[in-house]
Amino acid sequence: MKTFTLEEANQLLPRLNQMIDELIAVRDQLAREGVQLHSLLQRASGNGGDQHSNAYYLLLERFNAHLNALEGLGCELKDLDQGLVDFPSYRDGKLVYLCWQRGEDRIRYWHPLDAGFAGRQPL
Repeated sequence: MKTFTLEEANQLLPRLNQMIDELIAVRDQLAREGVQLHSLLQRASGNGGDQHSNAYYLLLERFNAHLNALEGLGCELKDLDQGLVDFPSYRDGKLVYLCWQRGEDRIRYWHPLDAGFAGRQPL
């Protein structure tokens, strides 16, 4: 598991903002395409797919690629809608999460591993 200093985590925030924007855009597109796909699949019932199902599959791959890239940085996306991201870190010798929410200009909170967002405490 990668751990971060506060400085290292803060340096990733501009990139994370962009990555979250991309994930939200693809997720929203998946939701729109999913409604169309469901209707088409009900009518086709076993014809083996069509352009919409292929496009949907490609969107799923794109979403997963963005998510894997974000997780590959070593941080953990906790809630896409809120833009909650945790960064494993050490505080007073204990493993904790530095906690950032989209819209915050820098990381200002931390919480124990088992506390979650409700347990956020100021740094």
